Order: sequence, then C-alpha cells, then structure tokens
Amino acid sequence: MTTLVPMESPRAYGQACPLACALDVLGERWTLLVVRELLLGPKRFKDLGDRLPAAGPNRLTTRLRRLQGAGVVSKTEAGAYVLTAYGEGLREPVIGLSLWGLGLMSNVDPATARADMVALAMSGALTPARLEGLDLSVEVHVGDVFTMTVGGGVMNVRSGPSESPSALRLRCSPSAFIDLSLGSTTLAGARRSGEVRTEGKAPGLPRLFAVFGATAREYAPNL
Repeated sequence: MTTLVPMESPRAYGQACPLACALDVLGERWTLLVVRELLLGPKRFKDLGDRLPAAGPNRLTTRLRRLQGAGVVSKTEAGAYVLTAYGEGLREPVIGLSLWGLGLMSNVDPATARADMVALAMSGALTPARLEGLDLSVEVHVGDVFTMTVGGGVMNVRSGPSESPSALRLRCSPSAFIDLSLGSTTLAGARRSGEVRTEGKAPGLPRLFAVFGATAREYAPNL
C-alpha cells in the first residue's frame, strides 16, 4: 500500500477524505509542477532545477523526497527521476487542471509561458474523434525541444527529439507556438511572416493546429 503523509504531520489535513489525503502528498507549492515536468518523461535533478529555477535546490530536494516516499516518483540507476505507475495515475487530473487554468494565462507574464506545457494541456482535450485520421510526429524546436506524436486518436507529448526519422521539424519561438495553439494565428500565416519554419512533410499539421485552436476556445473563450 502506498505510504501517505502521517496524520500527525503539521502539513497534513488530518481528514480521512480522499481529496485531503491527495493534498497531503501533492498540496505543497512546487509539488504538482514537479509532477507536471515528469509527465513529459524522465528528468535529472539539474533538468528539473533548470525548468523550475524559482523552487531552489533545497525545496526541490524536499519535494522529490516526499514524492518518492509516497510512491509517486522513483529514481533510475542512471540518476533520473520518473513517475511510477502509481504516479502516472496523476496524468489525467494534472492535465485536466492545466486545461482549467488555460483561461487564466492572460493574468501572468507571457514571457514565462512554455510551449511544451500548452501542448501537454491540449493533449488532454483532443478526443479520438478530433484526431481521427491524423498520424504524425512533430519535433518542436522552441529553444528546448519536445515532440508531439499523434496516432490512433491519441496525442502524446514528450521532452526531447522524435525517435521517428520521418518526423517534421517545426522551429519557432515559444510565443509563436502558443499563438498557433490558441488559434491566434494560422500555420500558413505564421509561415508567411517567418515566425515559423518547417522541415519535412506533414500534411496533417495545419489541421492539428486548427483542432488546437478550436479546442482552446472551448476551454478559454476569453483568450
């Protein structure tokens, strides 16, 4: 059985309630953002620190130890942190919470926005019907590199380059990717303006971004 934070801990709510028990493990600042990063794949401590610089190394160490103690995260022999099978159970609720927060992004500095996090949020809203007939791998270069893979009515987002030799490469700024994803501009328009460059063939890419934009407007009509 998974070990939870003891009831006598000052951090615990002390309630035999599923939500309170979940918050005993996940409710401290930065904890869910650590989980968010690991939803994109294994990360070393330095990787997590680079992506969450304001957390600081001491706080990040504490959060990782608590997540390991709760059975949510484990550490590989190579030194990377990964979500356990139990931790993977957080994928749907964390992405769902990200979608809920999509409409709040206008309240924060746009310079802090990350393209991979918008893509991760969108992956939770794209139903098989919306993705029907799409089969592509897109390696996105926005400073960092991440890959969106679509097939079988599902989209997955992972850190790092694509493993597919036929993957399309898309190069742009984080803000240009987010504008595409939220429907603020079209792929054709972004190409014409030089904001986006593509390498390779992926005829489904314009449709994928059109689906992104339509979906984003459902969750965040104010954007």
